[in-house]
Amino acid sequence: MENLLRFHHIGIACRDISKTVAFYTSMGYAASPVVPDELQHVNVCFLDKEGAPRIELLEPLDEENPVARTLAAMGVSPYHMCYEVDDVNEAISALRRQRFILVSGPVAACAMQDRLIAFLFNKNTGLIELVESPKQ
Repeated sequence: MENLLRFHHIGIACRDISKTVAFYTSMGYAASPVVPDELQHVNVCFLDKEGAPRIELLEPLDEENPVARTLAAMGVSPYHMCYEVDDVNEAISALRRQRFILVSGPVAACAMQDRLIAFLFNKNTGLIELVESPKQ
């Protein structure tokens, strides 16, 4: 498992992506364009800053979305940790052996240049996202 998962970003659930982006850009982050992801029912924006973790902001497009339920329960908060993997299906199998439950995926994500993503949950770890490395 040690070399299987490489940190990619932290996902943050937010109600108004433009207001949350304004805070992070005032702290020196550069924001990507906002991308609507109809499959995941969210608007997505990535924030990057030299020497800081990459951040993904997630704004729900409807109230049935898991991000909306998180916001209702906890407010704006960290939502998931994302890890890049060489093979998403291999990583899912390895994580299932560690008692993770597959929540969704794998599916192609438009905000990730159509790379495969999957979400898994473990009661001791929380929600994680896997994103497959670009094919060489």
